[in-house]
Amino acid sequence: MTRRGGSPRNQHGPATPLIALDTVVLDTETTGLDVRQERLVQIAAVRLHGADIIEQDVFDVLLDPGVPIPEVASRIHGISTKDVAGKPKFSEIAPDLAAFIGDAVVIGHSIHFDMAVFRHEALRHRLAWKEPHAVDVGLIAAGLQPGLVDTSLDSLATGLGITISGRHSALGDAMATAKIYVALQPQLLAAGVRSLGEIDALCRKPTDLIARQDNAGWFERPGGRPDFTPTALRSGARKAIDSFLYRHRLGEVMSSPPITVSPEVSLYEAARLMTDRGIGCLMVEPGAGGQFGILTERDVLSALAEAGAGAAAMTVGGQMTSPVISAPADMLLYRTLGLMARQNLRYIGVTDAKGDLAGVFTLRTLLRERALATLTLGDEIAAASRPRELAKVQAALPSLAASLLADGLDAREAASVISAEGRAMTARAAEIAESEMIAAGHGPAPADYALLVLGSGGRGESLLAPDQDNALVIADGYDGDLGSESDWFTRFASRINEILDRAGIPYCTGGVMAKNRAWRRSLSEWQAEIDDWVRHPSPQSLLNVDIFYDFTPVHASGPAGARLVESLRTHATTAARSGLGMLRAMGETAGAHSPPLGLFGRIRKDEAGRVDLKSGGLLPIVAGARVIALRHGIEAIDTPGRLTGAARAAGRAETDAVLLSDIHGFLIRLILTQQIADIEAGVKPSNKVEVNRLNHQDIAHLRDALGRIDLIRDMLRDLLQGV
Repeated sequence: MTRRGGSPRNQHGPATPLIALDTVVLDTETTGLDVRQERLVQIAAVRLHGADIIEQDVFDVLLDPGVPIPEVASRIHGISTKDVAGKPKFSEIAPDLAAFIGDAVVIGHSIHFDMAVFRHEALRHRLAWKEPHAVDVGLIAAGLQPGLVDTSLDSLATGLGITISGRHSALGDAMATAKIYVALQPQLLAAGVRSLGEIDALCRKPTDLIARQDNAGWFERPGGRPDFTPTALRSGARKAIDSFLYRHRLGEVMSSPPITVSPEVSLYEAARLMTDRGIGCLMVEPGAGGQFGILTERDVLSALAEAGAGAAAMTVGGQMTSPVISAPADMLLYRTLGLMARQNLRYIGVTDAKGDLAGVFTLRTLLRERALATLTLGDEIAAASRPRELAKVQAALPSLAASLLADGLDAREAASVISAEGRAMTARAAEIAESEMIAAGHGPAPADYALLVLGSGGRGESLLAPDQDNALVIADGYDGDLGSESDWFTRFASRINEILDRAGIPYCTGGVMAKNRAWRRSLSEWQAEIDDWVRHPSPQSLLNVDIFYDFTPVHASGPAGARLVESLRTHATTAARSGLGMLRAMGETAGAHSPPLGLFGRIRKDEAGRVDLKSGGLLPIVAGARVIALRHGIEAIDTPGRLTGAARAAGRAETDAVLLSDIHGFLIRLILTQQIADIEAGVKPSNKVEVNRLNHQDIAHLRDALGRIDLIRDMLRDLLQGV
């Protein structure tokens, strides 16, 4: 057995980009083909990092199956009963195999055969078996090519130009499978399959092949129960919940040791101590009764309300509550919160194994700890040096968004967090690209510049169906050729976009990326382009305006780069405000988007029962708010800020702006919630919402909201009448 390293203990969710997957390619040789009866004689696995096969990091072991190996099996894999004499049993190597796999996704050819054999071997040896997430390259190939008949390892290898060395040895077949999986990755990306959930969904498509595997017993649990279906073949994972409260115990988040005072201390001294320490309660040392008490800031306020200034001289012992309601340090947080809710508590004592007071837990502490749990993404972005590391951050966003919504955060605030992470990833991609340019001998940036994020990312309204919208502005006086492939900024921008694409933020289908010359310009070129948009508004230029005018800088070459952005924004804002023809055209385009309502206010759905809430809902509000804000010179770029500022500037009642802002937030919540559910099910997220999954209240609210979007048309009409 050769074994080096070990799989990182990462949990992979449906949103994890393929580049960020920790994978192990595995193959086995057995005594036969009946998964219920046959035994393992060889197991081999090799590790993959993205598309890199780590050939020196392998697991390869022969096993004593405990029964004679049939001659027909030996003729296939070349392993005889004599070869395995004295070799370890499955029970002896199972811990090493589990450690090698860790939490990696297991790739294999007909891998569910191997998984079924493992399950039965584990039962036979009375071992616990943790089923890994498994993906079959045969199902991948059949999903990519619906007409594919032969999905054998030999056929797939031949079709991809791969030579198999050591056929029918577990390690040889594992290596061949690894090469096949790597060769299939460009096809997966071309088919829009970029995440683990999407590859699982692809593997559910070859239903005939799955049925044959099912008939062979590959998906049964030991004992014949047919209720087991491996991860790769589920029709959709259950909705993820915020597991923080279910993973952490009271002792992990308590404040320890507790701050205590004597019962004889005055309320004034106690209040001063709480203020100095920034805490909301004090534990009171045991008196004659031998039990701790608790004094909270609310107790102090109550005493002040009753006794006025005289309360300062009162003693803590006269105002405290005793005994302190406590819970053991090993109690899970969700149970703790249930206890606190039943007792109407904001503070609770924490006891150690001996029953002694060890700390105090407060809801304020929980909020702080919960917030800190989300900050690790920022650390991971700052530490990332490769696209694969950024991809792990991108993969965490759906579960983070679900957690934020579950914690009661407004959907627009969740979108703001998603946007902030996307902008930080873009900035980090620029830092990585610049470091690579220097390391490759191209030197630092030859002129000052700034990298901009455009569109929804710039507005702070990104959701979970990302693409790249970015641009470069470069200082005037740069004498390089920005249109040349060898130009520093051309290479720099192309590498930024490549890093982001590999990290799970795909290339913009409309080409709005700094790697394209149209979105990589000097300051004066940008100013001239803006002036041309204003003078000659065309359908294409209006699309560019819609994306461009939401720009936000994310990375600049110091103060000079920041000044470029200021100059660009000043020019763009002034030009737009005077560009009445362009504003009229923008307003007409925004007002042309009709809400998806039919006769009698019915919501129009497509054949899949979904409605596009961006085209007929968000887009007219966002685009209309942009037009009005540009006309009045409003600096805000977020949609609610633009609506409020526009209402004030136009002397219009703010109630309409508030209503449209509420509709905007409601539509974002519906889309974001649907995207989370789709990602969990391995469905590519979009702006379409499945109407039947909404509750009656949301359906009624949606119908009403879509009917009121005409308010933005009224605001535009009032504006355009004066244009």
